Parts: sequence; C-alpha cells; structure tokens
Amino acid sequence: MNKKYKHVAITVMIALSFVQIFCINKLEEEKRSKQCMTPENIKTHATLAEITEELNCLKGKEILSANKVNEDWHVKVKIKGDKEELLKELSKLPECEIINFNINKNKDENSIVLELIDK
Repeated sequence: MNKKYKHVAITVMIALSFVQIFCINKLEEEKRSKQCMTPENIKTHATLAEITEELNCLKGKEILSANKVNEDWHVKVKIKGDKEELLKELSKLPECEIINFNINKNKDENSIVLELIDK
C-alpha cells in the first residue's frame, strides 16, 4: 500500500508541475504581447497651464483663445510691439507649429496674431 501511495503522490506532483509550467508560460506570453502593443514614445499632450508657461518667455503677448481639438491644443496668441520687437519675440517662440497668422499694423500699434498647435 505504501508503494501505491508513493506512485500516486509522485504522479500528482508531476502533473501539478506541468500545470504550473503551463500557467507560468501563459502569463509570460501575455506580458510579452502587452509590451509589444504599447508604444514606447507616447506623446503627452501639454495642458493649457503648461502651454501658458512656455509662452511666458514672450513679451507683450496676449492669449486670445485656446481649444483642444483631436488631442492637440490650438492656441491664438497676439503679440504686440514694433517690427524689431516682433521679430525678436518670434525667434523666442517655443517649438509650436504656426498654422495661421495675421499681421496688423496701425499708427499706434503693430501686432501679430498667431494660431499655434502645440507639438
């Protein structure tokens, strides 16, 4: 009787070992597939506060509007000053894509209205 219980116990332990190996392999396979599906470089879209902070380097700026369209921020900014000041401010502009602009020239005031998309 003792030998029969030994053989049954060994058989059950071997079966449990195979089940354990199968489960571990299945879990590892799921982890690998999840890692492959997630992109490494996910672009984090800035919040409006972060965009405003980036634009603080500009003098004489006024944010006219900001809308979030398709996960991108569309921001309208008005920059005031004379020709030289406007050129300096445009060179300071953070890496944003300018999709539209309007140049206004009056006797008293020159300005540029830019529509930007945060990259």
